[in-house]
Amino acid sequence: MSGHVWPKGTLGLNYPKFLQRYGLEARGEPAPLTGGEDNRLARIATDRGDVVIREYLHSRHRKVSAEVALLEHLADGGFPTPKPIHPLLGERVALLAGNPVVVFPFVSGAVPEAMTEALAVRCGALLARMHTVTAGWADERIPVIDRRGILEQAAASDVKLAGARFWRVEARGFLERHAAALERLAALPSGPLHHDLHRQNLLVDGDEVVAVLDFDELNHGPLVLDLARWCHYAAVEQEDLRLPAGLAAALVAGYERVRPLSAAERELLPLAFDLVGIVDASSFLMWAAPYLDIESVGGCRSWKAYLANRGGAALTPL
Repeated sequence: MSGHVWPKGTLGLNYPKFLQRYGLEARGEPAPLTGGEDNRLARIATDRGDVVIREYLHSRHRKVSAEVALLEHLADGGFPTPKPIHPLLGERVALLAGNPVVVFPFVSGAVPEAMTEALAVRCGALLARMHTVTAGWADERIPVIDRRGILEQAAASDVKLAGARFWRVEARGFLERHAAALERLAALPSGPLHHDLHRQNLLVDGDEVVAVLDFDELNHGPLVLDLARWCHYAAVEQEDLRLPAGLAAALVAGYERVRPLSAAERELLPLAFDLVGIVDASSFLMWAAPYLDIESVGGCRSWKAYLANRGGAALTPL
């Protein structure tokens, strides 16, 4: 392993012994994978093909167990995501120094170089397939994000950054302006959300998406929030931080090929887009920015993207 750079440190495993629990024989040394911000990932060859060992650095055993159960269900339903490999005995989720560890088959593919309208159509269809395959899925271990609660915290916070007063006023104003609509949004069809679908969490082979990765942000909520989060990521990737209307239209078109949106879901999608933007920005400004070299709320791209897209103009005509 001395020839590899492990950006988050090694997993600290006896790999041959660990893989024996899964009926696998290690063939060679592990190599780090750099994808994923919140996990350690190692790829290693075995007698049954390459596998990826994933150590979760922030998610706890209960949540990861819910993720594993959902991934198995999705993979069994034909959804393109790696199905976790079961150990021969014991729990599906191992523990390493208190951190959950799961083994996945390695999937070959490339991260798309850019988000195109054709890829946006496929992303929409994939989200709809996930929502359809998991319809009625109930697992109390899947967390629910209190987005309005996060904005309440933001409005009352004492974050000391330039521009923080405007951000706090906007968080309070958002809650007041949209109180009734947020109640309607919460009542829309709900289920498990990927909540982190962007191009870095896709693997493609030519025109085909061969894997959807990283369900670490799995939570339960209104399904349109998955579309809204995708749109937020697409906006943040743009130089001007504005969501391209063509990408948004392609996403929704792909989604509706599989699962048509209700009139209420279409109406509230622009609000959902604003909501995920200001919540993402508020979470960063409260819980990450104080530990980073950031002097102004303007250092948060999610905040600037929220302001650039406020009102959901790119989604309103859909």
